[in-house]
Amino acid sequence: MNQEKKERLYFLLQSEMSSKKMLKMWRPVVIVFLAVILLLIPANSFSEEIDSIAAVVNEQVITLTDMRVAETFGFYSNEFKEGAKNFRLLILEKLIDQKLVIQLSSEEINIKKEELDFLINEINNKMGSEIAAGKLEEFGMDWDDLREYLREKMIYQTIISRKFGHGNIVSLKEIGDYYNQIYVPSKREKGEEPQPMMELLEEIESVLKQEKVAAQIKDWIKNLRKKADIQIKKRVMTKK
Repeated sequence: MNQEKKERLYFLLQSEMSSKKMLKMWRPVVIVFLAVILLLIPANSFSEEIDSIAAVVNEQVITLTDMRVAETFGFYSNEFKEGAKNFRLLILEKLIDQKLVIQLSSEEINIKKEELDFLINEINNKMGSEIAAGKLEEFGMDWDDLREYLREKMIYQTIISRKFGHGNIVSLKEIGDYYNQIYVPSKREKGEEPQPMMELLEEIESVLKQEKVAAQIKDWIKNLRKKADIQIKKRVMTKK
């Protein structure tokens, strides 16, 4: 869905919200006005466009279609599995984070077409090119539309990588604690013999760095959200 339509959806949403406040003061006039409008506009056109809004992030719209595209083409399949509890809400939260981080970043990030084409090929290999093309047709989209979705996702990932990709130090004590308190008990629970810690130093260090980065990103985005205007349309969680 292009930006112009999303802006129109946001305008309709704001109109719906403000109309509720105005009804008390101008109920007779509003009733007459709405009666005329309903005679001129198909009965379901306004409600369908309003219902298609999933969230608004600092006046930028996230639609139900955006959520379905992300789900259908597995944008976040590496982060949580389809069928997970509150799966659609998890997708919406990721899209909100993505919008918010990009909005507040001062960096100008260019994503090469070759990088986007690589992701397109991955999707085709995973889904099958005919199935992927069929899904695009169902959404009324083409491959360039999908590239724009992927471009936004890659810009977000690049910002996160640049901000949190360096500087995390893991101490030998942290590695030892992880080995003794997590790795060894998990192996023994499975009836397996733990490897010596010295053989796992790099592996454990990598795991701990990833955990630290994830915690830092979570805290950073949490603070960004406190300063943002985020509206979530709860009823979209029940839509299929």
